[in-house]
Amino acid sequence: MALLVVVFGLLLLIVFTGEGREQLTPVEDALLALFAPAQTAFASAGQKIQSFFDAIVSFYELKAENDILRKRIAFLEQQLVRFQELQKENYRYRQLLEFKEKSSYRTMAAEVIARDPSQWFGTVTINRGYMDGVKQEMVVVTERGLVGIISTVSPHSSQVLLITDPRLAVSALIQRTRDPGTVGIVESFSEDPAYLKISYLPPEAKIQPGDVVITSGLGGVFPKGLVIGTIKEVLPDPSGMILSALIEPRVNFNRLEEVLIIVEEGAAGESSPQQEESAPEEAEPGA
Repeated sequence: MALLVVVFGLLLLIVFTGEGREQLTPVEDALLALFAPAQTAFASAGQKIQSFFDAIVSFYELKAENDILRKRIAFLEQQLVRFQELQKENYRYRQLLEFKEKSSYRTMAAEVIARDPSQWFGTVTINRGYMDGVKQEMVVVTERGLVGIISTVSPHSSQVLLITDPRLAVSALIQRTRDPGTVGIVESFSEDPAYLKISYLPPEAKIQPGDVVITSGLGGVFPKGLVIGTIKEVLPDPSGMILSALIEPRVNFNRLEEVLIIVEEGAAGESSPQQEESAPEEAEPGA
């Protein structure tokens, strides 16, 4: 420190005493030459120290800016996911609305709010109850086809027994032939709960893969003409007395989110053409 003070003092002395002169004295020149390396070293060290502190400041500024950008990216990603969900929800509601407008039934929209994990293909809970006018044994559908039937009703929610549940059976016929004598019973398929099985068809029934299965209207519970599914495979019967077939349901129960409850049917014997037609497979946006 003492050396630095002496050097600084000498330099100041040189500066002040050198004013107004064209050249320095030999002693001053010698001192400048002697201390020039030290002066250069101090200047270089000062620049490095300044650069170091500038780098630290720049690092913290970049870190703060990076944190802000990360938060913005996370927010935009959340908004994108929400937009995609709204787009899919809008698509589903448009499909339900189109079905509702073309149907001869008075229906009520509902959302699936819960599933029983132990009976994934058995029951679902919807957000409509008897305070909304829902009653037991009301039929539940989507624009794709038959979903199930209301089994229990609470004030603001109800439980729907799906057609894939072993406790439910539906009288059905083949849409292509529409032969009253070829009425069968659609039930769950024990080997794969994602499929259905139609049984008790007469052996002369002319069914083939691709045929659409619809409700027959017998029994007074399910209206006639609701689409159930498509014949996937004709099952062999050792006795040859009855005919059975495997059905692929038209409704995708894994992605069931919104449904329609049939509150009131149309005119007696009237069925909706939209329901009896084989609805084309249409991919949902973003699926």
